[in-house]
Amino acid sequence: MSIVTRLHIDNGELTVRLPWRWALAARRRTVRLPLRFVDEVRVEPNWWRAVRPRPDPGYRFRPGRWCVGEIKHTRGRDFIALRARGPALVVSTSGRQAPYTRLALSTADPEADAARIRQGAKT
Repeated sequence: MSIVTRLHIDNGELTVRLPWRWALAARRRTVRLPLRFVDEVRVEPNWWRAVRPRPDPGYRFRPGRWCVGEIKHTRGRDFIALRARGPALVVSTSGRQAPYTRLALSTADPEADAARIRQGAKT
């Protein structure tokens, strides 16, 4: 079985559940993002294009396998949980109150998850 994140949408909030190995590496089990902050949802065919430079000390990776954690940059911070193969689901946010400027995630079906997030953000 492949290691991927699971997404839940409930009460106007996107909850990302990490697999236990990634949760240990990231030192958290879930990441939450209110849907009111969602600006753009897309699927990036190349996972590495979703990763920005300068990982935080809490960022963990296994070369050629996966990477998980926070990455700081001039516009804020991103949270990534990616396998080193396949497409990435990228959720961009707007507003200074958003906990992250972008989420980059590996999911079992990124196209379907992108559609679910878009639908949830509309309501």
